[in-house]
Amino acid sequence: MKKIFTAIVLITLIAQGAQAQRWGSEVGMNYVYTSPLGSMQHNIKQGHGVVVDLGMVTPSKRFAIGMEVQYSQYGHDESLQEYDMGNGTRANMNVVVNNSFLNFMAYGRAYLITEGKFLPYLAVKGGYTNYRTDLNIYDPNEWDNCSPVESDMLQTDGTMVASLGGGFRFDMSTIFRRTDPGRFYLDFNSNITQGGTVKYMNTDAPDHHAAHTDGTDAVSAQFLNTSTQVVHSHHVGTLYTSPVQLLDFRLGATFRFSR
Repeated sequence: MKKIFTAIVLITLIAQGAQAQRWGSEVGMNYVYTSPLGSMQHNIKQGHGVVVDLGMVTPSKRFAIGMEVQYSQYGHDESLQEYDMGNGTRANMNVVVNNSFLNFMAYGRAYLITEGKFLPYLAVKGGYTNYRTDLNIYDPNEWDNCSPVESDMLQTDGTMVASLGGGFRFDMSTIFRRTDPGRFYLDFNSNITQGGTVKYMNTDAPDHHAAHTDGTDAVSAQFLNTSTQVVHSHHVGTLYTSPVQLLDFRLGATFRFSR
């Protein structure tokens, strides 16, 4: 967290200095589809998520720097399990397990063309990723699931990552005539991400033999009924260890503010 805070402070200071030089700013939001590579592809099928970025653009519009935050979910499992209340009674409960990762990345972007309908660009990124697995037990009679009967973070681990990518932006003023040129863009890009070794769980891993993975361990979680202090166990998935290797595709929108 200290590294993330330092990066945010650094970007903020750069943005303040850039604003004094009449730099522009841009903010974007994209849907992101993630496909694992290497040994990771044997443990994760795919991921779906969203990424938000905020950056500053040089007066020449040739370069941009900024920060992005990505949240993706790559595993989800729901099952109806018998829950021991510890007082001689049992009830069926919804057991929900979510596998996800969160990226904090600083980026630099170089635009190959600075004016026109299409703006192709290259990007380099670096930052930190955190993989986590959360388990919640809900009462099926509470349709909104606003308060779990039990909850726990089963696994969390992180590592540094770096990414290379490219894409293009399409000026939406071509379609929406009332939009000023150079303000609103449709954005498509793809990135390859490599990183250090990380431990992560998955409830929905592809059906491959353990020999294809760098390391696996079955995981059973223990839960404490807060009213009865009764401990019970439930098998929730498998723990894997492998380097971060991902390919993603993103589609979304970017708004560029006036300088």
